[in-house]
Amino acid sequence: MAVISVDRADLGMVLAAPVTDRRGRLLIPAGKELDEKFLKALRMWGVTQIEVEGEAEDPVDPFADLPPEVMEQVQAEVQARFARNNLQHPLIAGLYQRAVLKRAEALSQTPSEHQPEEASAHAS
Repeated sequence: MAVISVDRADLGMVLAAPVTDRRGRLLIPAGKELDEKFLKALRMWGVTQIEVEGEAEDPVDPFADLPPEVMEQVQAEVQARFARNNLQHPLIAGLYQRAVLKRAEALSQTPSEHQPEEASAHAS
């Protein structure tokens, strides 16, 4: 069994455990093969992770290449925006993770102030 993000789920994967809502109601039983309809429904219901059959892949850390000070800045900015939200709620937790990822991507693509621009380096 492997626990994966719904965003990483592929068509044809088989659920190893039933998908339930916060109150324990069955949404999709174990053993069902994921199709487009199920994936769309999982996202609409706010389900962020599922258990599928097969071996777990090594998780990829999307922040591994970012310096710690950048991650601290990103988390501080996003936490301020989510200050009045319940981060324990699965939907809010998923939104928070996406916001951190998007902000980190934006900062990593912004040219650093410490690096000279190539245009000024070649100007003579």
